[in-house]
Amino acid sequence: KVLCAPFMGDAKFVIGWAMVGRAEFAYLIAQMAASADMMDSDTFSIVIWALLYATVFAPLIFRKVLARYVAAHVQIEAAEYPDDGLKAVAQ
Repeated sequence: KVLCAPFMGDAKFVIGWAMVGRAEFAYLIAQMAASADMMDSDTFSIVIWALLYATVFAPLIFRKVLARYVAAHVQIEAAEYPDDGLKAVAQ
């Protein structure tokens, strides 16, 4: 994912932030690692809090990044099609 980001163009931050909030599988992995004694309780707590923060804040940040991306493309469309205005964007 990280290696592909430079090649994604303007959409790289939109795609990246859309993927951050998907932590439900990470909770399972953290629980399995804790039960297999692969991490101590302090590390498990840090991982769970990091996942909670990512789950809560990622959708909020994604909304802002997506709005900025859409606004930039609306301006590009308006510049390319000055006669059509928002008609070209709506299609």
